[in-house]
Parts: sequence; structure tokens; C-alpha cells
Amino acid sequence: MKEKDNIQLLTEETGCDRSEAEFALSVSGGNLEKAISAIGFLLRFITAFKIKLIFPQENVYGLIHIAVNVKTGEILRFSEVFSHNPAVYEISARSDWFSFEKAIFSARLDAGAMESYTQSIEENFKIHTEKAIKAIPVINAEEIRKITESFFSPKQISAEIVGEELSLTQYKKLPDYALKQNETFFTGYELGFIKLDAEILEDSNGKPVRKISEGDTVLSLITDERDIAHYLAHLIGGRKDGIMIPLPATVKKIAAKNNDFEIHLNYTPSVTGLAKINGGAVLKVLESKSRSWWKKIMPW
Repeated sequence: MKEKDNIQLLTEETGCDRSEAEFALSVSGGNLEKAISAIGFLLRFITAFKIKLIFPQENVYGLIHIAVNVKTGEILRFSEVFSHNPAVYEISARSDWFSFEKAIFSARLDAGAMESYTQSIEENFKIHTEKAIKAIPVINAEEIRKITESFFSPKQISAEIVGEELSLTQYKKLPDYALKQNETFFTGYELGFIKLDAEILEDSNGKPVRKISEGDTVLSLITDERDIAHYLAHLIGGRKDGIMIPLPATVKKIAAKNNDFEIHLNYTPSVTGLAKINGGAVLKVLESKSRSWWKKIMPW
């Protein structure tokens, strides 16, 4: 492949510009695969802004995490929590971005969390921030401060903002957490036990609920309407573009109640689902405990 073709491919696949693509190819000896890796390690496209807020007149404390592609102005991650608990403000903005986001999640479960307020402004604040970011030439902590203050005006706020520059590889790897393939963001979290309302999708060619076994993998849908359930679903792959989508879950426990069944589903070590199923239902099973679904269609 010609060098100009490699440059074009790099710019299209990684979002870098021509000079960055040329640099990556030069340090990689013209090897395209190594150049892609080099871009992931060397070029810092992403800044994670960790924001701590105090509303002094209202005794409200907030944490906001915004990860931005500084080349495009696109918001890659956005999470926030507001609380009456002053302990929220003790979280350090100097911690790595993943630990800070984890702290936001934990704070949303604590007593004092302002769930309704957080939910009511979250989408509007994200839209306001992304629109403002795309209108400025340089994205830095001071600009994020101005954007945040303008959104909450005329309320008085005190803000601490720390920006953490990340390469694409650092962002995808997740700092200090050895995540194996197919594990979720919650591996290793000390979050306690969280149960979500869920349902298991039916399939006329599937498996009768009475024959479902612990260890089977079924196709489920999180139906819990709580704010924290939506947040969790987004992180474990069950919510996209504001809509709940089906995702696999492992059957952890089955309990029969009259003609109905309660099936406990395992999403992560800390997050489970509870589905109540009619005894006559036929369920969508992706993998049986005894034999994988892909082995059934590809026996070789």
C-alpha cells in the first residue's frame, strides 16, 4: 500500500490529522499496524475534566465528569451527581478519571443524593456543554469553568476543575484496573449488592421457562425506571441513545412461586436483575449451561 494511502487510512480510522499520521508512520518504519498503535499511545486527543462544585447558599455539592475529544469537541463520557452530603466534596479531583467517575456512581447511591435534581438537569447540561465546547477554539479547564458557570447562572457556585490529558490507549485501557475481555466496568468495585427490575425476552423457538437452568445465558432487558438503573444500564451495555436495549445475562438463581417463576440474573459481581416470568413462557436462550449456542449451529 502506498504511503499516501496509509496516511489517508490512518486519518480516517483514528481521527488524527495528516501531520500526525505522517509522524506515526515515520516512528513505526512505515508499518501501518505499528503506526495505529503509536497514535493510540503518543497522541493525546482526549481530556477528562473532573469538576467539583459547591452551591454555598444552598449547601449543595456536585461532582461532574466530562471526557472530551478535544479535536472534534465530541463528549465521550458524561456523568454527574448532586448531593446534600458534604462528604461528596471530599472526593479528590486529582484522582484518575476512572476513579473519579466511580466516585460519582457511588455518590448517586448514598443518602443525601439529589436524584430528581440530577436527572432533571443532566441532559440539558450535557447539550449546553457540548454546544459551547464546539464554539471555542481551545478546550481547557478555564473554558469548562466558564461553561459550567453560565449554565448554573444566576446561582453562585464555587468550582474546582482539573483536566487530565489522555491518549486513546490510556482512555480505553482504564487506569489501574485489569479488565479482562467481556468483563464490565464494575469489576472490582465495592458497591454492595444492587438489584434491578428486568425481563427476559421470549422466543417461540426458545427454551420453556421450566427447563431453564442456572448458568444458562438469556437475552434480557432492564426495565427498572430508577435514575441509577438507567446509569448502570448505560455502563454495562443495556442502554444506547437513551433507549434500553437487550443484553445477555447469566441465570444465577431460579425460584418457583405458584405457576410463576422468579429468575435472578447476573450482570456483574455487584449488579443483578430480577425477572418475574409466567410458567408458560418460552425464553430466548443464547447459551445453555451444558452446551454453547454457537456449538449447536457450528458443531465443528
